[in-house]
Amino acid sequence: MTADAGNGRPAAHRLVEQQCRRTPGLPAVEHSGRAMSYARLDLLADRLAARLAALGVAGTVLGICAERSFALPLAILATLKAGAAYLPLDPGLPAERTAFMAADAGVRVLVARPEAARRLGMPAGITVVDPDQAPEGAPPEPVRVPVSPDDLAYVMYTSGSTGVPKGVAMPHGPVASLVEWQRGDSAAGETDRTLQFSAAGFDASFQEMFSTWSTGGCLVLVADEIRRDSGRLLGFLTENRITRLFLPFVALQALANAAHARDAYPTLLREVITAGEQLVVTPSLRRFFQQLRGTRLCNQYGPSETHIVTSTRLAADPGSWPELPPIGRPIDGARIEVLDEHGAPLPPGTTGELHIGGPVLARGYLNRPRLSAERFVPDPSGPPGGRAYRTGDLGQVDANGEVLFSGRADNQVKIRGHRVEPGEVEVAVKALAGLTDAVVVAHRDPVAGVRLIAYVLAGDRAAPPDLRAQLERKLPEHLVPVAFVAVPRFPLTANGKVDRRALAERPVTISGSGREARDRVEEALLESWGRTLNAVEVGVDDSFFHLGGNSLHAAALLTDLNERFGVEASLEKLFERPTVAAFAEWIRESRGEAAE
Repeated sequence: MTADAGNGRPAAHRLVEQQCRRTPGLPAVEHSGRAMSYARLDLLADRLAARLAALGVAGTVLGICAERSFALPLAILATLKAGAAYLPLDPGLPAERTAFMAADAGVRVLVARPEAARRLGMPAGITVVDPDQAPEGAPPEPVRVPVSPDDLAYVMYTSGSTGVPKGVAMPHGPVASLVEWQRGDSAAGETDRTLQFSAAGFDASFQEMFSTWSTGGCLVLVADEIRRDSGRLLGFLTENRITRLFLPFVALQALANAAHARDAYPTLLREVITAGEQLVVTPSLRRFFQQLRGTRLCNQYGPSETHIVTSTRLAADPGSWPELPPIGRPIDGARIEVLDEHGAPLPPGTTGELHIGGPVLARGYLNRPRLSAERFVPDPSGPPGGRAYRTGDLGQVDANGEVLFSGRADNQVKIRGHRVEPGEVEVAVKALAGLTDAVVVAHRDPVAGVRLIAYVLAGDRAAPPDLRAQLERKLPEHLVPVAFVAVPRFPLTANGKVDRRALAERPVTISGSGREARDRVEEALLESWGRTLNAVEVGVDDSFFHLGGNSLHAAALLTDLNERFGVEASLEKLFERPTVAAFAEWIRESRGEAAE
């Protein structure tokens, strides 16, 4: 093994070490107004890596649970230096889920503060390393554990159709290629300041960090409460002089709406990169970039199993952008083909399934050989022994040689930026007490977007009223259906299978508890809640998010309420007080009023 990630290309963390030697005094990370230099980043990462290496972590998967502080990038960099792969673990997930992920990945060392480790509910026998306890004093001997292109860099879990989350095992080779390509494609440099927006469990976070550090820029960390609030995020971008931004479409759209509502624009932005969801050029988005002269928008595409594989930079004039821009051409090393159901290539202009080839593929799904074999298949256009990834995405190649994305070929959907398999949710709902069977489908609403609906059978009894509460103990919030609809039987197809398409196409009315308003403030909020979410009978005790609200809905709601009531409500405030009654109480407090 060597320290290279293939074809003489250094591993991503080696590129960072090289940059640390070139620009030791420049800021590498900034958090809450405090800056950490490249020299300090390298030193502290070496100290933590030495502690990890002494535990024999090389070649293993190491868990990381760190808040948005210096501890997060330090833990990731130190893990790679120690020759281990990292698994991000979010303490906000149900303990049952994080415990499964840790056990499935074979985690035996966890980098986390002790209080965070306790919240995770880890299996017994895991060694916890506190990143804040790294000793000071003389610099340690730098850890130089060799890695090969096939050694794992990270494992990140996505939704699984069988009810079991699947861990994407990503080696060093593909991500080193990505970082090298991004360095050449972007205009990023030593004066750039990149926002670290993505959660550590999203693969975009790796791209944010390492494309910044490998070009000498500064990675600016943002608190979760600001990150979730488009209005506060807008101010943060300006106050912190952000020049580069990676955002999924839904967050970018919310940011544009907030900018228009306040007539304030982050004019220092030079580059915005969007990926993870289909980009739609809305009138609001077009107007946003028209206000940002010289800011370029780049649309990228790539599933977690390959990371980014295509990219296109939109024209300088936002007025010329198509409503659905292409996802671009393959980046260096990647190959993308459009194949029919038999695996034969399709001509330009014909829609088929997108297959990805080249040295950009993950190793597969951790400990899931059968599923890996289904999705990572022999590459008909590659060298002997080569693999291709069946994305399940539909697309075609246009006359200019760019790929157009056309949606999914299966039931997989995106909800709040997360890739969701309704089958995983369905397995969990079927297991709830008081039900005899269940089917979960994705329902597309023109106002509220994609929402999961659970159709349930309860035999001769009424469906239990606590289905949501039961499920919230098992699944992350974005996987919990917005409605549980009791039905006497499921519709069937001609061959006797459940007709899921018929269920997905049924008109769905999201209903609340119906508890009536007690004053004019609550009446106005009930009307806004219902209109924004396309819901009826919204009650004063109903949660905005339980009815299917996401950050984009919240941005529209808050703009309306702030104008109507003359207050400055934030997304953080909506998270704190998600019900009509609680939010109305805050409005009255802000205006110095008593309930009528």
